[in-house]
Amino acid sequence: MKLRVRLQKRTQPLEVPESEPTLGQLRAHLIQDLLPTLGFSSDTRFAITLNNKDALTGDEETLASYGIVSGDLICLVLEDEMPAPNLPSSTDSEHSSLQNNDQPPLAATSSQANIPDEQGSDSSHGQVTQYDAWTDDSMEGPSHSAEAVSIQDAMSVEEASGFHPLEPMLCSETEDGQVPHSLEALYQSAGCSTVSDALIVLVHLLMLESGYIPQGTEAKAASMPEKWKSSGVYKLQYTHPLCEGGSAVLTCVPLGKLIMINATIKVNGGIKNVKSVQLKPGAYVRRAEPGESAAKVYKDLKKLSRLFKDQLVYPLLAFTRQVLNLPDVFGLVVLPLELKLRIFRLLDVHSVLALSAVCHDLLIASNDPLLWRCLYLRDFRDSTIRGPDTDWKELYRKKHIQRKEAQRMRHVIPGRGRSADNRLPYL
Repeated sequence: MKLRVRLQKRTQPLEVPESEPTLGQLRAHLIQDLLPTLGFSSDTRFAITLNNKDALTGDEETLASYGIVSGDLICLVLEDEMPAPNLPSSTDSEHSSLQNNDQPPLAATSSQANIPDEQGSDSSHGQVTQYDAWTDDSMEGPSHSAEAVSIQDAMSVEEASGFHPLEPMLCSETEDGQVPHSLEALYQSAGCSTVSDALIVLVHLLMLESGYIPQGTEAKAASMPEKWKSSGVYKLQYTHPLCEGGSAVLTCVPLGKLIMINATIKVNGGIKNVKSVQLKPGAYVRRAEPGESAAKVYKDLKKLSRLFKDQLVYPLLAFTRQVLNLPDVFGLVVLPLELKLRIFRLLDVHSVLALSAVCHDLLIASNDPLLWRCLYLRDFRDSTIRGPDTDWKELYRKKHIQRKEAQRMRHVIPGRGRSADNRLPYL
């Protein structure tokens, strides 16, 4: 396993020869092989982190258990440089924590996703212990820590070392002047002669990012499929692991300054039209000289990634699974309860009630007492201390009626005893 180790703004490569190295073995290699090269003695006290903040503990644990793979950046922090732990204040009230957009812990999310549908009716009970975890700020796991490392840190390896880690970048993660390495490789191998060619190369990469597998002779990730363009028309065919038994075909036809992309699926010998999207190549591709780098050719990759995936890729996946009589894997319904509640508490009450009428699963989630506790405290700012048996949804309903009644009374015309504005809703 090859790692990059960063200590006091200096980055050095380190090779750990064990097949499944533990944290203790990594620590030993750091002491024996790395510290002396950086001018530190072998008895220097340090902590191993992924984000320059949270120390990894448990020398008997494997690096894989922390999500560490070959090419990752490991940050060392000297003992006297470790930041003090950020302990929560004892004066923080539970009410104030409800006003923050706290995220559910990753462990709770993954465990909730495995609960069978039959247990959904009981999911709204006994949630107090889960909610306590929502206010825990120490939920960042290895993947979050790795993302906290800046791109410049990840690329600060000295050229002389000859160590070049892979670049895990999606089009949605790029900034101006950046392109994923995979797009650079595709663009250079495709031999693009027009902006339409370059746009189809980008569309192909977005399909690959979404899990689609190209079909055709010698279809490889680093090159375009064979016969991807013919007589001015582009045709790409894919399969997807989530849609076994069906294949997707993109037919891309240039129409002046636009390209029409028609998505169809082949299932049981039949062809069904699914979706059509129009793209303007000039909005995402610059005219460039032959041999120009992809970073100078493409622009607004984030925008196109979001538009193309939302308007074509995800509807195509969902429709294919529907035709194949497979269960849904997308949308609000299939999210774990914690994520549903996190979304619901960002909505107004009318939207929550509307979602509750969609299906039984959303009805259960929308009746969660902690959700209504959060909505009540958010909308009414009531600091009254209430018992654990409080019916927060009923309390919200009563408070809402009181508010509407007060609004109605302010609009009553003196002497008539009726509302002057019948457009005001009264629930």
